[in-house]
Amino acid sequence: MAEAIVSGVFERLTSFSLQVAENGVRLVVGVNEELKKIGTTLCTIRAVLADAEKRQVKEQAVKLWLDRLQNVAYDIEDLLDGWSTVVIRSKIEESQSSFRLSSLQPFANSIPRLVRRRGIATKIKELSESLQVIAKEKDDFAFIVNLIRNDDIEPERPKTTCFVDASEIRGRDQDKNSIISMLLSENGQERGVPIISIVGMGGIGKTTLAQIVYNDREVNAYFQKKLWVCVSDPFDEMRIAKAILEALTGIPSGLGELNTVLEKIHESIVGKKFLLVLDDVWTEDERKWQSLKCCLKSGAPPGSKILVTTRKENVATVMGCTRLFHLGKLSEEECWSLFSQVAFSGWNHRARQILADIGKKIADKCNGLPLAAKTLGGLLRFKKSREQWQRILDSNMWELDEAETGLFSPLLLSYYDLPAPLRQCFSYCAIFPKGYKIEKDLLIKLWMAQGFLGDGNGMEIVGEEYFDNLAMRSFFQEFETDENDDGIIRCKMHDIVHDFAQLLRKRECYVVASNGIEEQRAEWYHESARHLRVILDNEQAVIPSLLYNAKKLRSLLVDSCPSNSSTLNASLPRLFDQVTCLRMLDLSNNRYRKQTSITELPCQIGELIHLRYVSLEGNKGLKELPMTLWDLCNLQTLNIRLCSSIQSSKFIPEGLINLRHLQNAETYGCTSKAFGLKRSILLQTLEEFVVEPFGYLLAWDGEQILKESEMHRSNLCDLGTFALLRGNLKIIGLGDVSRRDAEEAGLWKKTGLRNLTLSFNSMYKGMRVLEGAYAHESSVLEALQPPLYLESLDINRMNGPTAFPSWMVSLTMLKRVRLWACFNWKTLPPMWKLPVLEHLEIWEMKNVKEVGQEFMGAETEKGQASSSSSSSVNNNIAFPSLKHLKFQSMDDWQEWNYGHLLTTMPLLCSLKINSCLKLKSLPRHLLQKTTLQVLDIFDCPILTERYSRNGTGEDWHYISHIPTITIDGEDVKREGN
Repeated sequence: MAEAIVSGVFERLTSFSLQVAENGVRLVVGVNEELKKIGTTLCTIRAVLADAEKRQVKEQAVKLWLDRLQNVAYDIEDLLDGWSTVVIRSKIEESQSSFRLSSLQPFANSIPRLVRRRGIATKIKELSESLQVIAKEKDDFAFIVNLIRNDDIEPERPKTTCFVDASEIRGRDQDKNSIISMLLSENGQERGVPIISIVGMGGIGKTTLAQIVYNDREVNAYFQKKLWVCVSDPFDEMRIAKAILEALTGIPSGLGELNTVLEKIHESIVGKKFLLVLDDVWTEDERKWQSLKCCLKSGAPPGSKILVTTRKENVATVMGCTRLFHLGKLSEEECWSLFSQVAFSGWNHRARQILADIGKKIADKCNGLPLAAKTLGGLLRFKKSREQWQRILDSNMWELDEAETGLFSPLLLSYYDLPAPLRQCFSYCAIFPKGYKIEKDLLIKLWMAQGFLGDGNGMEIVGEEYFDNLAMRSFFQEFETDENDDGIIRCKMHDIVHDFAQLLRKRECYVVASNGIEEQRAEWYHESARHLRVILDNEQAVIPSLLYNAKKLRSLLVDSCPSNSSTLNASLPRLFDQVTCLRMLDLSNNRYRKQTSITELPCQIGELIHLRYVSLEGNKGLKELPMTLWDLCNLQTLNIRLCSSIQSSKFIPEGLINLRHLQNAETYGCTSKAFGLKRSILLQTLEEFVVEPFGYLLAWDGEQILKESEMHRSNLCDLGTFALLRGNLKIIGLGDVSRRDAEEAGLWKKTGLRNLTLSFNSMYKGMRVLEGAYAHESSVLEALQPPLYLESLDINRMNGPTAFPSWMVSLTMLKRVRLWACFNWKTLPPMWKLPVLEHLEIWEMKNVKEVGQEFMGAETEKGQASSSSSSSVNNNIAFPSLKHLKFQSMDDWQEWNYGHLLTTMPLLCSLKINSCLKLKSLPRHLLQKTTLQVLDIFDCPILTERYSRNGTGEDWHYISHIPTITIDGEDVKREGN
């Protein structure tokens, strides 16, 4: 890891020198020479770091030497970053000639003094001398010099983009059947809830076996409720109880008392046969388990079971285990099968034969551990020569006695095979708790904030590549993909892999609870602490006093209980005065969506000049952001999602020049102008853009908007500044804009946009608008042409007549459309023309009485589809790709005519009709399609009567072939079922 840190500092030193030269900054005499000396020394040290990194595993003296080197490198980077910030801020101040912000003024006036201060020169000299000492010490270790740096090697890209599915089990069929038999057995003599424990060493597959059993078809049929909780270490009764309650109810719990939560659990399980899986239990303190055990025991009906996975048999005993199952290692053949499945994925038969003999020897060294087999398989999958495989077989890493039976040995082999930048990206994952679902997008932003991805415009792309490389080497697992299954959105780390990451970040990364639950070590604090997660999980909890001395922190995450919000609010000003090296600050309140944790963000946040990432998500009581937040010119990501009480400020400077991601969904009442984004030209994420109009549309004369409104412009045209926008964008308040503003927004140029919502509501609710004022909406919609690669479109709250922009049929990637709350539409637009549309939802079209050929497709007399574009229709097929169709809350809808094209919706598999009270019938041609798998009718009284199966439904025979039919929330049973 030191290799990546030193390399990053060296690159930062080079870029800083260029920045000083470009901006004409004058340095104190001698400083330039010291900077050059630091650069030369770093270059010399880098040549031995590859050898030092590997030797530190066995040699404590080398480990201590690397620790000292890292600390000095961090200090140099902090100094350079602060200095660079001064230069950036001075440029901002110079460009803001129209105003002078008081909060910036003192800082700006001090720039010449700060740059020339003797204190800076002294600090540079001290760091240079420390580095010289470290450089001399390296000669005592006789390191091997390597002039080809590992971080110069580009991460190896696979020839295929698919990930290995290493979840296929080897040699566990008998184990699976044994556990299932225990779960399904009913013994009337057993008192309470039987507890079955799977015991085995780390990496042997306990969690995987539990998952297979948990998802088994027989198990699903036997239990009425199934609950999965990742316990890990420590055993936090409150957190586990809340997790169980949330699994039972589907609603996050904001309760603050353990007894209240247990009572709710008891109420929820009474009379319901349940299976509770407690994965990865460590605690040997019976008292921590007792209250939860009593709660489950008193409410459980016969047949309920608890399944525990643990590495220690003593833990199983403490928990009152009634049946113990020791999970053994894989046989040599099973281990080889799993290893080869991963290592040889995508290889041809001859290539497999060439390396099979070495591969079997490597598999034997995995000692029957599935995790080791998968890890080494992922490492060797992209190594094609015998020499590369032989090098792994002969590595001295196999001689380690670390952890459990040398399990870290294969992980170290994979770790040191990574380029240096990927190593620090992986080890940084130690900041997440065990069992945590890691959001890929968040992880990349955190890597970016720490400087792991460089400082160019393509940091996010580099982050994607790094993530993919780590995933393909089995450092991540349990991937969750997006709706189209074409991209990973979150993942987990295996517990052993997480332990390994924590080992790598030892004395740098900590998790601390102020109530003492997670303080496994008496002295958690160390002067080299860089990354910290603080848990304040009850109303008595306070910020640990030692935290105020952790002045070198680069990451701080605070998980706070809502009941101690006043304590946290009071602690933040003092805390911000101390932790001035922070790159990442997370004060989000995701665990308590219905309550608030922070009500005020102190102005001292402006002093944290190194900040790149700030998250305040979910703090609904936060009413305003301090003006000093806009002093953070290095800020890359600001997350204020669900901060619904934040109000627009009267005046905001434009200082966030490096902002790349503004995550501002559901910040109601805060217009986009409030964020001062005009200079944020690097912006890529803007989840919501709220239009702030400067005038009102009073009338429409048939051809143009009245001149009075032309004199006033909305801020929609500001969107034209953000050429790099990608992902999701929601525009609110389009009812107040002109076509000219819409054109200048330039949506069609933003080729990275994938999901777009256009909301035509007016920001002036309750104001009387003259007749015809909404006729301009069609032209505004036409001007808001999105990029060709758009995949999802939502149009809502249009007040004018039915609109169908000409550009819609050109969106050849458009798969999802939702149209809703366009109350004055009397007909539906010709959606049948969209060639790749798969999902279509139409809601709250209250004036639509008939859906006919204009929506379903029409044919001309010559048999050709009535479309001006032949490319939009394929052989007279309407909705050629549509799979899912939903109508909801169509108050006046009565008739649904099939249309006149030869083929309509040939791929339809799901049809849902909700709250359409007057609809008389459904098109028979649709109902009789063999592709239709799901029909859901809810709150449609006429349809319910027509299609019911009680003998009176006249059209039951038209739908009886559909596999899944739900009417008013109840599954319709067929004869024989």
